Amino acid sequence: MEENNFSYQFYKTTADAWEAMYQSLLTAQKSIFWEVYIFVDDEAGNRFVNLLAEKAKAGLEVKLIVDALGSSKLSSKAEKFLTSSGVVVLRYSRYHPQLKFWNFVSRLMHRNHRKVLIVDKKIVFLGGVNIKADFKDWDDIFIKLTGKIAWPLMKGFARSYISSGGQSKDVRRLLYPYLGQGILEQVIPDLSAKLKFIVHSPSKAKLPRTKLFYLKALTIAKERVNLLSPYYIPDGNFLRGIAIATARGVQVNIFLPHHADVQLMELLSRTYFDLTIRAGANIYLLPKMNHGKALTVDGQLGLVGSINLMPRSFSYQEESAVSFTDEKMVSELNGMFDELKAQAEPLNIDAFRRRHWLQHLREWLAKKLEYFV
Repeated sequence: MEENNFSYQFYKTTADAWEAMYQSLLTAQKSIFWEVYIFVDDEAGNRFVNLLAEKAKAGLEVKLIVDALGSSKLSSKAEKFLTSSGVVVLRYSRYHPQLKFWNFVSRLMHRNHRKVLIVDKKIVFLGGVNIKADFKDWDDIFIKLTGKIAWPLMKGFARSYISSGGQSKDVRRLLYPYLGQGILEQVIPDLSAKLKFIVHSPSKAKLPRTKLFYLKALTIAKERVNLLSPYYIPDGNFLRGIAIATARGVQVNIFLPHHADVQLMELLSRTYFDLTIRAGANIYLLPKMNHGKALTVDGQLGLVGSINLMPRSFSYQEESAVSFTDEKMVSELNGMFDELKAQAEPLNIDAFRRRHWLQHLREWLAKKLEYFV
């Protein structure tokens, strides 16, 4: 859908997002910049591997950053094939055993969790979609944006590139993408009232930008907040924010998969159900795995990105998202939440509190590992 200086398209499934990305890559003429948490050369990933290699051989600038841990199953054979074809492949935050245990843990938690694809500096995909065959039947939320809007994400890509061992001279122009083309404001349209990109890096701040966004969303809401996350580990600030919002009469709806792909994360999420209900929120459990990360506030604000509602996303990981205030975009995203609500089962808190003692024990044991996730 056209929105003045840019156009957009939402995707609700991993499969649809893959196809859209593939088609955009097919049409690429100059450059491809892609940073992604999980990229595996299996039946889903091989078609992308082959296409990236084909584009690089055709003379395009192709750079791929994968997370060293998330993409640990990207084979050396595929990496060598890509590299020999002209693709620059970097692994973000390679991990090695260290004598100091906590230094090793800290480095292990420092991941690049972004899923950002930039084609020809004018087509952007971002959201929650990784590349692995296991995910082909998942629901997710991804957004495609087209227009002269990619520069904040290109700067984020350039910084990740350098952090991953790439030469700064190779990406200097991405840090200053319109240098030499005139005054910046004349080249880049003013989209501040329509789109704002969040390009987050690990932070020791008490309230990192990503966390602050969620807290502000609860603060400014007048009627309804919808939140989708595959994993849910809120802190006291967020739970207090829910309580304050619901006391004002705001309806807070939290959508989670009934069964997450990682059982530990499912168990940890459930340890917060009782507190969340007591704070006044509604929890809706989705029948199939949904890996999307999205939020709406009334009809005024929307967000799509890679940010899970959990401490590691706020503090330890590279993340990306786009927020928007365009009424049509927010309305469309709210419509997607309405569809999720129609599919979901509201949490029966009374039945949940009567769960078997063994389930209590499993959740208690999971809680002991919370720091490490």
